Amino acid sequence: MSKLYMNQLAVTNMVYMRFSFDYFLDSCDRLGVHKLELYGCSPHYHFYDSEEDPTPAMAKKLRERGFRVVSLMPEENTYAINIAAPEANIRNKTVEQYKRFIEAAVEFECPQMLLCPGRPYWDRPFSEGYKWGKDSVERLTRHAEKYGVTLMYENLNARESRLATNCEDQFRVVKEIDSPNLKCCIDTVPVACAGEKLERYFEVMGDKIGHIHLNDGAPFGHMKWGDGTQDLDEHLNALRKYNYAGTITLEMANGAYQLDPEPHYRADIETLRQHLDGGELE
Repeated sequence: MSKLYMNQLAVTNMVYMRFSFDYFLDSCDRLGVHKLELYGCSPHYHFYDSEEDPTPAMAKKLRERGFRVVSLMPEENTYAINIAAPEANIRNKTVEQYKRFIEAAVEFECPQMLLCPGRPYWDRPFSEGYKWGKDSVERLTRHAEKYGVTLMYENLNARESRLATNCEDQFRVVKEIDSPNLKCCIDTVPVACAGEKLERYFEVMGDKIGHIHLNDGAPFGHMKWGDGTQDLDEHLNALRKYNYAGTITLEMANGAYQLDPEPHYRADIETLRQHLDGGELE
């Protein structure tokens, strides 16, 4: 059984969307964490925000301030974007936008990009949404292969999508495409919402698990630990048992934290400090 260390933790700017990006970085300095899962959305960082590509300026800012992007997470649920839409125009525009994010990951010297499964219509057959979603994931995977970026296909809960809401459905796409540049990001909230255990995901997916979102929930909601009903040690012991050594993002996204995110992130980090096996934040 391996150990888990504080330097595996990363934070994201998602819950800071009411604040400037510089404020977020200042907050991270105060928290002592410099590994970021960069949430690519307006107004912090998105191609919509400027006529010029914002990536070079953002990459320069982060390097100068001592931050490292360990994961890139383009917005995939709010805007008019959807890799599993039945409308070809929406799917194709979404794929092209995500290709730009894949290329941006290279400029950030970031090895991976998260990819959610898309949102097919509730009144259409599951097989149709699966077909369009898989086609988009495959196209993006081929693009990622060219740039040496690994896509992390993430699970969602049933309120968010009909696709990838359980272990088997999430892994099916990854297994069928079968590329070294396509792995899985496991979010503990959908795991709990599906009534499953994190250990089961490791049993099924093995080394195809490349990233973890470690969040509490009740069972929904991306909460800090202690505000939900999940068993943190159960999740951590599954990671130890299967020798997980990758990044663990604390993806707080609950609206209750948006007015003043920093104290909530500080509490979350301190809770993890009490449950992990040592080390320091990076």
